Amino acid sequence: MSLCALVHWEDPISSGSVFGSVLVALVSICYYSLISVIAYLSLGLLSIVLGVKLYSYVMVMMKKAEPGSNPLSRIAAMEVTIPSDKVSELSTGLAEKLNCGLGELRRLFLVDNMVDTVKFGLSLWCLTYIGSWFNAMTLLILTWITAFTVPKIYQNNKAAIDDVLGKVKVQLDEVKGKVMAVMPAQLKPAVVEKED
Repeated sequence: MSLCALVHWEDPISSGSVFGSVLVALVSICYYSLISVIAYLSLGLLSIVLGVKLYSYVMVMMKKAEPGSNPLSRIAAMEVTIPSDKVSELSTGLAEKLNCGLGELRRLFLVDNMVDTVKFGLSLWCLTYIGSWFNAMTLLILTWITAFTVPKIYQNNKAAIDDVLGKVKVQLDEVKGKVMAVMPAQLKPAVVEKED
């Protein structure tokens, strides 16, 4: 199942199980150490598997199930190896994104573009307030909940949301135009002209 299908709740059982299990793990990490959470979750999973195996064994012994039937056979058949070409492809993509991000941070910190640097500074200033209100785990939990709710809300109310976002974009463009008109010429970013 793809990530897009999960967050759009196309299969509610799969989406709910992924959403719920990760949410439980994140909330648990808020209150217990990561090692304890991993150990308890692993013990819980092991207990469930042992219970299913015991149930299957008892059902076969009571002749209420066939000897070859195994409810965990679908999970046992899943491929768990990662192909080496996929790893090298992902590492190349990760290196490209990391290099691009580092270049952008250098550009922002060295004030290559005043407007972008001011936006970056305001974003950092806002993050100081967000950091004082929430810890990282709370933000991670909120992000996880948002990832599973916003796509479905947007899918159900696409026309209304697009209309509001269009109006907000027009207003932001007007404000940006006014700010750019007030700025001195040497601080304005260079405009790249499109060639036809």
